[in-house]
Amino acid sequence: MSKKVKILVVASVVLNVLLAGVIIGNTLHHLSRWSAFRNDRALAARLPPDKYRLFTEVMGGARSECQQIRRQIRETRAQTLGILTAPDFDEQSFQREVAKLRELRGQVSDRMAGATLQLARQFDPEERRSLGRYLERPPRP
Repeated sequence: MSKKVKILVVASVVLNVLLAGVIIGNTLHHLSRWSAFRNDRALAARLPPDKYRLFTEVMGGARSECQQIRRQIRETRAQTLGILTAPDFDEQSFQREVAKLRELRGQVSDRMAGATLQLARQFDPEERRSLGRYLERPPRP
């Protein structure tokens, strides 16, 4: 084989491997979304319509409140890694950023716990069991 044909074959193989990776990654992404959707449908089947509506409003509100906090977490994590990988390590800055990360994660946890508490106050024992089963595997944010 000539050199051009060899290069063409190698390029074709590389492109096919990349294409296969994109297809597999896209399929896995859609399957995880389907799993979360199926989980929501299972909860909807176990709750009365008015309670499910309450659930979507309360949890949706809590998730949307947490979006900004999660964005801050990503930024703080990037800053922390920047401090860690800097030529001159600043221990105080690192500890300050780690403390900020803990605080932000605590805020997310507090908001989600508050939303769960608000729902638990309005649900009967069977509905709370259904909510508990749902929260064992919540959908990704």
